[in-house]
Amino acid sequence: MPEDGLRHYYIVKEHPVRIITKCKSHSKGTLASFLVGFCILYAFVSWVPQILSIFIPVTNADLLMSYSDADPALVRQLPATSLVVFIYSFFFTGVLNLSECLYTLTYIRNRKADYRALTESLPYYLKTLGIYLLQMLIVAFWTIVFVIPGIIASLNFSQAFFILADDPEKGVTQVLSESKMMMYGNKLNYVRLLIYYIPYILLAYLPAILLSGIFADLSIGEPMFTILSLILDLPLFVVMGLISMGRCVFYELMINKGFADFRYAGQDAFRELEKSNKRQ
Repeated sequence: MPEDGLRHYYIVKEHPVRIITKCKSHSKGTLASFLVGFCILYAFVSWVPQILSIFIPVTNADLLMSYSDADPALVRQLPATSLVVFIYSFFFTGVLNLSECLYTLTYIRNRKADYRALTESLPYYLKTLGIYLLQMLIVAFWTIVFVIPGIIASLNFSQAFFILADDPEKGVTQVLSESKMMMYGNKLNYVRLLIYYIPYILLAYLPAILLSGIFADLSIGEPMFTILSLILDLPLFVVMGLISMGRCVFYELMINKGFADFRYAGQDAFRELEKSNKRQ
């Protein structure tokens, strides 16, 4: 990688615990309003496709048995994937990813939840679809070649929608290229940050795990079971909001070259901790 192409980007050396602590400090008094907006967003990410699949319960196995001569016994052994969920994810993951980045960046930079940011991705739908498709094609190709290159490719493109949120006029390939350069030297630190959120994720799944046995013993139909499962997703939505904040601050560290250079509303939450750490 040419040195000139990397000169702009900062290697994040801040410990994940410091990033998480600073996110908590930054969100004091406003976290609830941020998480309300994030739960609304994730209702479209998770709830909408699952509800649609209740009314259109067609799976890949159904299509194979209807339109091919495949052995039904073999088809039944395949993992059943809802066709509606697949189509919904294909067409809307990109625009929802941009909505998340716009919403979280707006919150981090202004220290207030602006629900209008959730819809500001819509004018860029085609561009988000292009980024998502090209990203998935590259990741899928390298995953087929060998798993590890696929993971690396996924990490390389992890900042693409944050970059687009900062400058929606950038093109599809430019966004992906800049994300790859930005993550040069930062991939392991980024993975380390995500690993620190694993206890939060496990805790969010705990209610569903504890109640799944009770639901199994009850004689309830699939629609009611799905509705109860959706409600139990709420703790996970909260955790995904916290992770989004951490990912956003990681992105901000790369473009601002450290906490000391943050320049926006709420920056004192980062500066105060920075000063106290220096004194220690």
